[in-house]
Order: sequence, then C-alpha cells, then structure tokens
Amino acid sequence: MDVKEMLETGTGLKWKELRYLKTPAFPYFIFIDDTYTRGADLYISIIEHNLTLECYSEVIDTENEKKIETFLKSEDYQYNKNREWLNEEKMYMTIYELDTFLEKVAKGD
Repeated sequence: MDVKEMLETGTGLKWKELRYLKTPAFPYFIFIDDTYTRGADLYISIIEHNLTLECYSEVIDTENEKKIETFLKSEDYQYNKNREWLNEEKMYMTIYELDTFLEKVAKGD
C-alpha cells in the first residue's frame, strides 16, 4: 500500500513522509506510518498500520481539515483529532491519529 499516494489521491493535498528538511510554505502536511507485520507459517500476510497525520498552518485551516476528514470518513477510518498552538514556531498543528488498520498481503507481493 502506498500511503502517500492514498492520502494525496483522497485529499487532493501534497503529503510528505516524516519530515521536511527545510520548512515549506504554509499549509503543509506530514504523515507517519508505523507498521507491524505478522502472519503464520513463515508467510507475512498482514500489515498493521498506525498512521498519524500532521497538518501545520499559520491560522486554523478548516478548509483543508474538511478535505482530510471527508476522506477519512469516506474510507471508514476512525481517528482522534487534536489541535495545538506551537508558540515558538508561531503555527497551529492539527494531528489526526488513526486507529490501527490492516492491509492484507497476497502471497508473492
């Protein structure tokens, strides 16, 4: 599963995995995909994704948050949303923590 492609197609926004080396223009979007693989009989058949989405902006960005939430709801992803003001950076950070979701892997993939 290409999480970056999934997010970009679903939201219409540009996503970067983990971090930017230089801070881009606002707003910008980062995802963190922690995975755990499992299976049986020497065959990995399931990947658990623990996905975190981070959105950074100068003002509360309800327009892009709506795009993200519409996508998450359309795919039936359950999530927690938290917003913080980062005083030193002078920006808002909105975090979406998705409940674990599973990806089934076909043999040979």
